[in-house]
Amino acid sequence: MPVATIKAIDVSTLSTESKYALDILQNLPIEQVNKLKELLRLGDPGVVGPQTLAAFEQLCKSKGIDLTVAGVNAFKTEHRLGNSGQYQGVIGPQTADVYFREIMEDAQPGGTTGDLNAAIVAAAKNLVDMCTADGPDGGNNACAWSVNRVLQKAGIPPLGDNPNYVPSLLEALQNGRGQRVDRANAKAGDLVIAYGEAHIGIGLDDGCATVLSNSSSRARFRWESDTDFDGYYGGSSVIYRLIK
Repeated sequence: MPVATIKAIDVSTLSTESKYALDILQNLPIEQVNKLKELLRLGDPGVVGPQTLAAFEQLCKSKGIDLTVAGVNAFKTEHRLGNSGQYQGVIGPQTADVYFREIMEDAQPGGTTGDLNAAIVAAAKNLVDMCTADGPDGGNNACAWSVNRVLQKAGIPPLGDNPNYVPSLLEALQNGRGQRVDRANAKAGDLVIAYGEAHIGIGLDDGCATVLSNSSSRARFRWESDTDFDGYYGGSSVIYRLIK
């Protein structure tokens, strides 16, 4: 059975959940790995690297799949996958296939931009008033962190090599993950970046007249502003639409 190539992943540094996620990917036929990569809108078919692993782990979380030791044991027991003796807590091809089928159930590979925007808006509204104290500087500088939490909730791979830094998110958008749109064509779910790359939020309506973002003073994902963040950053915002 041809399997994916594992590239640039140091297993010794992985968390338990990441190791189990890798076990699933390693035990799937390459065709199924590529279907997952298509769902995650990732290139480089047949290869599992750090980005694919991180995106897949987040996808599992968005589907409610528990990849802790207890979660894997419970999954195997529930699905009668021979969870005793030397096979206890082990993910082999049969178990990986069951995980794959659960993940792909009702999934829409190759979703449209409209699907992405709708998922982002739904996730953002679900996370309104989320505490951001676990983000950078106790929530004081957690705007990029908050946006990536929304993407995670929506089952979308993280944005930016540094997911906590607005310029890194902007760079990813400019390098294939997004496209710039003008205000007249902006839609709910587009990402709004403040003047000077100082802040980022999510448009809640067409035109992005209302933007939801992190409130530094309250360490909460609850600041609703206009497109230019109520003039706080001294200039005009730019708007990008996530395309993958």
